[in-house]
Amino acid sequence: MQSNHLTYEESKLQSMLAEDSEYAFQLIYDRHRNLIYKLAIHYLRSPIMAQEVVQDVFLKLWIERKQFTGDRSLEAWLRTVTRNHLINQLKRIANEWKALDYLKHTLSEEDNSFLEKLGIDDSKEKLLKNAVNSLSVQQKQIYLLAKQENLSYAEIAEKLSLSTFTVKTHMARALKQIKLLLLKGAVPVIFYILQK
Repeated sequence: MQSNHLTYEESKLQSMLAEDSEYAFQLIYDRHRNLIYKLAIHYLRSPIMAQEVVQDVFLKLWIERKQFTGDRSLEAWLRTVTRNHLINQLKRIANEWKALDYLKHTLSEEDNSFLEKLGIDDSKEKLLKNAVNSLSVQQKQIYLLAKQENLSYAEIAEKLSLSTFTVKTHMARALKQIKLLLLKGAVPVIFYILQK
């Protein structure tokens, strides 16, 4: 009996949502946000990133609200959207780690002429230093430990008493920030390298 009542209520909320009811949206959000957050935190291990997933999933729900007429399982839809969003986010993070590893190995070589071969003069090197200096304290510390001391993520995690995943997340964010700043500073060659 209770299950039938909840199914009816969920169906009614979906119909109201399809008619642009902000009240229905708020009730659905309150009812399902913890489920999405738990799924996200399980895979991302970052409260901030998990909260962003919750926001993105519910934004998608609001944008696609006209599709809900009460004949679809909202919870199943939310789980599917969350799963797909997490897969995309993890792929993006993995690609950024690959780019960072490529850059780390390329720039950590003793060949000081590497930057010269790319045509990067002192002003562009200064731009790169400014980009690194613009990072948060922890991102900068992790980035410099990886780049200057050639420490692995595991070694950095141990040195700073952090999880390896936290170190990887900070490195991915640092890399993203550096890429954006270098792009704004018109350093297309380095941006190209970071995209490989």
